[in-house]
Amino acid sequence: MSAATRIFLADLAHTYSVSDRSLPMPLSIGYIKAYADHAHGKNVDIRLFKHPERFLAALHAERPEIVGFANYGWNQNLNLQIGRHVRRVLPGALIVAGGPNLDPEPARRIAFLERHDYLDFLVVDSGEEPFSELISWHRAGSRDFSALPSNLAWREGGALRATAERPLKKIIEHLPSPYLSGALDEFLAAGMIPLFETNRGCPFQCTFCAWGSASKDLVRRIDLDQSLEEIRYVGARSDARNWIVCDANFGILPRDIELAKAIRAVRDARGVPEKCHVWLAKNVTDRNLVIGEILGDMTVPVMAVQSLDDDVLKHIKRDNISIDTYEQYQRKFHRIGSRTYSDLIVPLPGETLESHLAALRILMNLGVDVIANHNMRLLAGAETNSQETRERFRFRTRYRLIHGDAGIYRAPDGTEIRVFEYEESLRATELISEDQLFYLRKLHFLVDYCWNIEVYKPLLKLGALYGVNPVDVLVRLLEGVASGAHPELTEFFAEFDRRSQDEWFDSERDILDYFAQEQNFRRLLDQEFEKLNIQFSVIALRDYKAAFDAVIGAVIRSFDTVPADALEDAAELTFALFPGLSGGQAAGRIEVAENLLTLDSRNARGFRRSNERRPIELAETRTRKELQRLISTAQGTTLSKILNTQSFSLRDLRLQAGEGLPIERMFEQAT
Repeated sequence: MSAATRIFLADLAHTYSVSDRSLPMPLSIGYIKAYADHAHGKNVDIRLFKHPERFLAALHAERPEIVGFANYGWNQNLNLQIGRHVRRVLPGALIVAGGPNLDPEPARRIAFLERHDYLDFLVVDSGEEPFSELISWHRAGSRDFSALPSNLAWREGGALRATAERPLKKIIEHLPSPYLSGALDEFLAAGMIPLFETNRGCPFQCTFCAWGSASKDLVRRIDLDQSLEEIRYVGARSDARNWIVCDANFGILPRDIELAKAIRAVRDARGVPEKCHVWLAKNVTDRNLVIGEILGDMTVPVMAVQSLDDDVLKHIKRDNISIDTYEQYQRKFHRIGSRTYSDLIVPLPGETLESHLAALRILMNLGVDVIANHNMRLLAGAETNSQETRERFRFRTRYRLIHGDAGIYRAPDGTEIRVFEYEESLRATELISEDQLFYLRKLHFLVDYCWNIEVYKPLLKLGALYGVNPVDVLVRLLEGVASGAHPELTEFFAEFDRRSQDEWFDSERDILDYFAQEQNFRRLLDQEFEKLNIQFSVIALRDYKAAFDAVIGAVIRSFDTVPADALEDAAELTFALFPGLSGGQAAGRIEVAENLLTLDSRNARGFRRSNERRPIELAETRTRKELQRLISTAQGTTLSKILNTQSFSLRDLRLQAGEGLPIERMFEQAT
């Protein structure tokens, strides 16, 4: 009987500056191991890895015959450097990679294989069956390429070779659970973020995303009973604050309500997870409302739009629901107590500065609670990354860091692997210039700081009651800074603009050469290149809070539509909710007019401040204290990644107002 084939599967992450609690579970390779274990039994000995140095140590000690890498846009360079090390140490090993970020164009696929020259094969689309069959092919020892399984690609000289694609099935059968098989127990015990996959694929074909292209428009279901049992299994073993459901459109299937109930049952029984991130079905249905109500404060319903311009939507093959329908669902989510989330991507093909600002104004008018703005990244596997699209819309791209994904990883033979990740993003098209994008960078910061984090949200909503769109307040603020009307913020925005400019590089060679310099790489490891919105939000709260208070109040006053007495009381409350981070006592007590707290669109025009005053006690929460500690000790760690993966938000720095006060829904448009 032949010996078991030793196999290493690596879903590597940059662990240099984050703890296990900020790392997502290696779910993808867990599925591949569970399937291969089931198919091959004792003929295989498969180990899973997340940490680069643990992988390197085991590689030298155990010398596997087959190595597989999970390849994504955020770990490609890590895989590249460690993969080349594997090839030097084990020249005869079979080395394979798979993952969604792989372009379909032959020229780009060849370029990838030429760069990742350590690879023998790429696994295209779902990897469980192809990888398991590749194990059989390797164990047979014939090296007959005509006997290779489907869904493989490789390079032969300068030519691309590939086997046939296997058809996808709507129901995913015979796919053992990596959780229930115990394959992921060590990662659960380490406190990593649980990931769940209850279906695969996306029926939509948005050109900026690789989800739909990889699935061939098909939503493929994993057995419901298995998914429910996974939720219970993980719920009994994990104390992670955050869970993530990886489905592209959670809520697209009626059974997703049962899954949401199972997740909520874990939270109700154990108190964790505190948050569960889901991507709700793209075009909202009543089922999404039911899921939002079940999960409650565990999630923020996402109603993404990306753009609201008809021409842009045609270019990106996206069909949004109507604004009227969107507004109805927005109000329904608010009625069940949910905060809402939407996002915009700029610059999409056909987008202009004016159309993007118009979309921002619409989302603000609708009262969307979080409006995320993203610079357009060109993802491998997405149609926007194709040469045809680049040329058609005259894309101009540049490169910047993927924040927090960098490190030094050492192998037992003394090899030191220094590596960081970067992205190629769109910086101009035929209709929008890079100067306009730098302007939007400042405006998007203000949207995030003032609206999403909610530092000035009550004041902005008050202005909206009197016909002043929050976007126009922020635009006027930037105009004032540019003209010198707000000198107290000149230095802040000058530094923000400088850092915005400096984060971009014209080519891959430029960014590689820059961080090849020891002093720059050391600054990278010390997290001096943190995400700007987070870094400057902390700076604003620490060093410029009084200045922002004064300017925001003055700008809203300049529209001359908001009653002075309402503005005065609302400003006092708003400014007090987010005290500065420079020290001193945060908690306290203020008084506002009693009728200010019931001010909405129904009584805004006739508002007169009452003489009755309402005392409001403001207190620090446990989460605020914990977040302040994280901020104060963030040197050398990735604050943005900690916030993202552990479900913290700078919004958690807000003080808690007294019981029963409607701070969340103050100054609403009446429904």
